[in-house]
Amino acid sequence: MRHRSALLAAAFLTLASVPAGAAGSDPEWPCVQVLVPTLSSGQIWPGDPIEGKEGDWRDIPGTEPVLKRILDRRLDPEQEQAAIDRFADQWDGAGSGFDRNAALTALFAGAFDALNRERGQAISAIRRYAHQQRELLDSIDKALTRLNGLSADAPEAAALKEDIAWRRRILDERRRNQSALCDQPVQLEQKAGRIARDIAARLD
Repeated sequence: MRHRSALLAAAFLTLASVPAGAAGSDPEWPCVQVLVPTLSSGQIWPGDPIEGKEGDWRDIPGTEPVLKRILDRRLDPEQEQAAIDRFADQWDGAGSGFDRNAALTALFAGAFDALNRERGQAISAIRRYAHQQRELLDSIDKALTRLNGLSADAPEAAALKEDIAWRRRILDERRRNQSALCDQPVQLEQKAGRIARDIAARLD
């Protein structure tokens, strides 16, 4: 019983190493980062409201490749800014029927919408991860309970111990991946803020 309690305590800490209150109002959230389900553009964007403009970029020639480029998570901040600057410069005196502010606002609206959706997918993946961790922890608990009811020389005991050890290795491996998984929504939020600042800097 003592061994079982120690194992469960270690496994629980693996799964839920979140300081009290760090996860906000959702007790099932496994990350240290506070859960913010959806970003608000008004918190990072100083220009005109973008509600209802998420698809306006489709009507502006040359916007799609720029949007795809700045959404590329492999791009460093300097490359993002350079792409935005080139896009802004092409509207100076272009006489195309779109003013630069409208084009830049449409670019940000498209980028923010895409990043918000990608961030939502990352949050859903974290929730699935947490649920799977709890299911795995519960399966270890049940196996330990069954093991405690067997004699040491029972035929089932050796196989059960191996199964528990295998499940613990999976739990530990998933624990090592938790930090990177929890960082994804934060990285997307930071990217949205950075793109907002770079585009807003080119508004008239």
